[in-house]
Amino acid sequence: MVAGHFGIAQFGKGVRREIPIALLVLAAYLPDLVRFPLSLTIDRYEIWSHSILTIVAMSLVLGILWLLRGGNWVGAVVLAIVCASHWPADFFTGCKPTTFSGPWLGLVSYRRPVNDLLVEGALLIGGWLFAWRRGFPITKKWLLLACSAQLAFLLSTYWGAQFIIGQREWVWHPNQSLLPQRQELEETPCRPKEPA
Repeated sequence: MVAGHFGIAQFGKGVRREIPIALLVLAAYLPDLVRFPLSLTIDRYEIWSHSILTIVAMSLVLGILWLLRGGNWVGAVVLAIVCASHWPADFFTGCKPTTFSGPWLGLVSYRRPVNDLLVEGALLIGGWLFAWRRGFPITKKWLLLACSAQLAFLLSTYWGAQFIIGQREWVWHPNQSLLPQRQELEETPCRPKEPA
């Protein structure tokens, strides 16, 4: 999930105006921010950045840091929830680890671009409307930037890859044809990523 995490941060801002939006965005994307340096150093980086246990630990640390900074308990809980929501949001779009040795779960909806756009767009616009109605107007340029980032991400994801629209599977190789080509539908089970 890309733009959807920003939508979740906006929901957090609508709940607690005293929390800076930058901190809420950091909380919403923290597992992804941790994943990048880990991916350069260890093989099982997804487990150390996206398992339920590590995301709960990150959430608790954020909440404690907010309290140590002088924030209230409600703000600490909101920050923790925004961070913890990363796993269920990614469960929808991908395939994520539950524990260090447990199963990987997910709906792998990145293979279904229409579903992904609808859900992430709803989170993004819903969060924006919620924050706006609660008195924190996030400018439309941020909304446009988030939508552009989501579209760019999806284009890069589907470039040379398979995806599903309805009950049909397509593959898109823009270097051969700008039109996606139909192919046989293959099931994509949720399983751990192979080490590089």
